[in-house]
Amino acid sequence: MKDDNREIEAKFAVKSVDEFYSELEKSGAVCEQPRQFERNLRFDDKDGNLSRERCVLRLRDNGGKAVLTFKSDKNSSGSLADREEIETAVEDFDRTKLILERLGYEIFFIYEKFRSIYSLNGCGIFLDHTPIGDFVEIEGRDEAAICRTAEMIGLDPDTRSGEGYRALFNKWKKDTGYSGSNMTFDGIQETEQAA
Repeated sequence: MKDDNREIEAKFAVKSVDEFYSELEKSGAVCEQPRQFERNLRFDDKDGNLSRERCVLRLRDNGGKAVLTFKSDKNSSGSLADREEIETAVEDFDRTKLILERLGYEIFFIYEKFRSIYSLNGCGIFLDHTPIGDFVEIEGRDEAAICRTAEMIGLDPDTRSGEGYRALFNKWKKDTGYSGSNMTFDGIQETEQAA
């Protein structure tokens, strides 16, 4: 799936990820991680320099496992994300967050999802249930492998997107008029219930 700190992936908006579980089992996919809640904190400096340079500094809590990630997104196109990605497990989520804040970074975006992970055809398949809808993300060695895997599980390769969750959230906000700044289940559900 991953080669030398390079991430190549595409997202597919779907009606529900639930419809893909049986399709994945039929295709021989292997479950690498059952459905699990994930909370992601994106950091930037006060001037937004990381975002301006199309870089990501993210701290993720994945079922009690913390991962620190740096991404540089300078090679992506509209339909495919192709970027440098450096990740490392960190022992303590809260202390790592504190270190980043002491270095001058601030949380500017929080996003949550429930994620299941499968592997098939040398690709990673991520089933994401998010507050703004469901997505299937496929990560592979190249565009051809991603497209082949998409077809194997019933997705049209022409419907893929290379956008990250921040960009997808901003489009969703524009379409819905949502005024919140984070993609969290509680925040979005509270707003929807109040409407």
